[in-house]
Amino acid sequence: MDTPQPYPGPTYQPAFGAAAAQPQPLRWPTPPEVVTTKDLAYLKDSLSWELLAMKKCHHFAQACTDPQLREALEAACRMHQRHYEMLLGHLNTGGSRPPAPGQPM
Repeated sequence: MDTPQPYPGPTYQPAFGAAAAQPQPLRWPTPPEVVTTKDLAYLKDSLSWELLAMKKCHHFAQACTDPQLREALEAACRMHQRHYEMLLGHLNTGGSRPPAPGQPM
């Protein structure tokens, strides 16, 4: 019986097996001309998840006493911040850069 495959989006990387050795594209070749309501809902969710992950990493880094663990959490915080800013930048200006704080989407 075949197992169902996950949605093959632009960032999908197989975790194991022969397909794991073959890199998958990290970006769509061309952006869609229209963003559907469902696409927009997914993008909003993605922004929320990145913001929450960034806040949690920052909170736990501040509470951590182990310097190595603190640095790893701060690095994760910065990664989630970059992802958040990248998504926001694509939504606001067609991918060039995110708006200044306080500007509408």
